[in-house]
Amino acid sequence: MSRNNEATDPGFALTLNPANSEAAVNLVVGALNRPEVPDLTQLADVAALMLTASPADARGYSILGAVEERKGDVERGQALYQVALEHSKSELHALLRTAQARLQEADTAGSLENIDLLLRRWPSYWEQVEPILLLAASDKEAAALLQSKLNQQPPWRGRAVAALAKDPAALSVLRNLIASSPEEVRTTPTWIAERDTVIAALVGNKAFTEAYGLFLSTMTEQEAEASAYVFDGAFKLPLSRTYFGWRAQKPGATEVRLGEEADEGLRVRFLDSPARPGIVSQNTVLPFGRYRLSVQASATSLNAPKGLFWSIRCGGGAMLATLDVPPGTFLGTRLETELEVPAIDCPMQVISLDTEVRTESWRDRYQGEVKFDNLALTRL
Repeated sequence: MSRNNEATDPGFALTLNPANSEAAVNLVVGALNRPEVPDLTQLADVAALMLTASPADARGYSILGAVEERKGDVERGQALYQVALEHSKSELHALLRTAQARLQEADTAGSLENIDLLLRRWPSYWEQVEPILLLAASDKEAAALLQSKLNQQPPWRGRAVAALAKDPAALSVLRNLIASSPEEVRTTPTWIAERDTVIAALVGNKAFTEAYGLFLSTMTEQEAEASAYVFDGAFKLPLSRTYFGWRAQKPGATEVRLGEEADEGLRVRFLDSPARPGIVSQNTVLPFGRYRLSVQASATSLNAPKGLFWSIRCGGGAMLATLDVPPGTFLGTRLETELEVPAIDCPMQVISLDTEVRTESWRDRYQGEVKFDNLALTRL
């Protein structure tokens, strides 16, 4: 009967069996978590009785430590947490509370060891740990130790990067983490996604130059080969989630192929539907000055009732240049125009293949196929 009630009515369960440790833990934890002020003396007696019945159960020392902390005796509470950890290195509450205390005492290494143990054993308690990591990232010396711990690739690294990316104050720590990642980290399957998470967070906080600089300094060998004012202007790489790489609209009015799946270049096949702007696009950060935009284009039966053109505009919307693609059938036609990137009010630019379609009228159905090679920007 005591076991049946230990979760729903732990007080009754303890009345039936004073040695029921689960009921004792549930009673103390539940009372401490409720908004009303608990009877701390009574809770201490419950914890002490549990320790008498089960002296090897680390949870008893942990809940007694929590009661002592609530009484105001933080030192005794921490001492009891240490005893709990001597009995069980993975005791949840003791790990969490000593991690917080160690960070406040500038023992960041010890705090991170606690966090590592806790998250390996209790990954579902991430929400309780996250504030401690954010606090560590706010201190220069602690942040360096956090970076070192993350570069050891603990299983919670990805969650930490995602959480820190939401905190503007932690972005410099994340930028340094990604920029200084050792080779064994950069070759892991998740590293590119982590890098792109940090880049997106920097862009979201309008740190465009820092975001682009991080992209340039952390390119893979394949990305470095495609680096230029227009990234992968030869269209040799597949579509990417990378913020500064080529991205395409969801399939619908067009079929987009590039990289190996297109043999070479960028191929756009129109599916007899209205094609909205942004068929393909990428973001970039250009030094101010004058440029020539050029591309090699071929088309087969291209019908573009609302036009088809490459455009470069400031991230805020100001158009810098458009480069029209003629309709019809033609082979290897060079198209070019000139533009100027202003020194102010244009910290980031967007390069995209656009149309003037604004509403999906079936009178504006796009047909045919167009192919592009070597889209390039040349500094003048």
